[in-house]
Amino acid sequence: MSWGAIFIGVLHHGTSLCRKSTCTIIVCAVVVSVFCLTGCVQDSPSSSREHTVSLLLELLRDEAPEMRRTAAESLGKIGDPRAVDSILPLKHDPAAMVREASVVAMGRLKPTATDGVVALLTLALEDPDESVRQAAVIAIGEVEPGPRLLQPVVGLLRSSDATIRRAVVLALLQIDSSRSIPALVAAGRDADAEVRQGIVAALGEWGGAAASPWIRERLVEDPSPGVRAEAAYRLGLLADSEARVSLNTAVEKDPDSGVRRWAKRGM
Repeated sequence: MSWGAIFIGVLHHGTSLCRKSTCTIIVCAVVVSVFCLTGCVQDSPSSSREHTVSLLLELLRDEAPEMRRTAAESLGKIGDPRAVDSILPLKHDPAAMVREASVVAMGRLKPTATDGVVALLTLALEDPDESVRQAAVIAIGEVEPGPRLLQPVVGLLRSSDATIRRAVVLALLQIDSSRSIPALVAAGRDADAEVRQGIVAALGEWGGAAASPWIRERLVEDPSPGVRAEAAYRLGLLADSEARVSLNTAVEKDPDSGVRRWAKRGM
């Protein structure tokens, strides 16, 4: 954590000299407390932990976005489950840095996947800021919502924004998406090649042998070399007899050298 960055951020957002000094002192106290709690200095008594967590929870509502971000990051590192309900409202924070920190913290806290937690992660996948979307992908893999709670995430495969659809397929690749195979197949002809490649990867990861015919079709028909190469790689992992036939055909006929190379490796 950069002390200088914290101090500069506080100075830019303070409303008076007194406010600046107070913020600086609080940040210093929080940082030192978190270092103690995470073992960087020494083990902290439970009373000190309680005081630090209470202070951080209050700072989640601070007017300075740097303070809210630092508080969310620190609560995630401490791992206190009481922080979950207080972090959830940050999904609507106007500052992208705070929204990202809240999602990262949620992943570190690994709470039980509730409707509220999944709502935060789903909204983060739709965030206009790429860093927030990337944090959501990782956090979904940490929280691992079940099939029912995963439905809002799967529904984003129909988003009009390709960057959101890309984030969704990466998230579905991270967790057991075997119950979402029909939705993935339905989205498999997406206009965006990166989305299609992610869908091939997710189906190869979670669809098992039942996904082999669809992946073989993508190896033959998809116009993108990246998608066909992914299909070749996934068919190589499935290693059934029909997959080997398709791979052999790709080695002989595919116009792209990268696809031919992956097909040959999979045989």
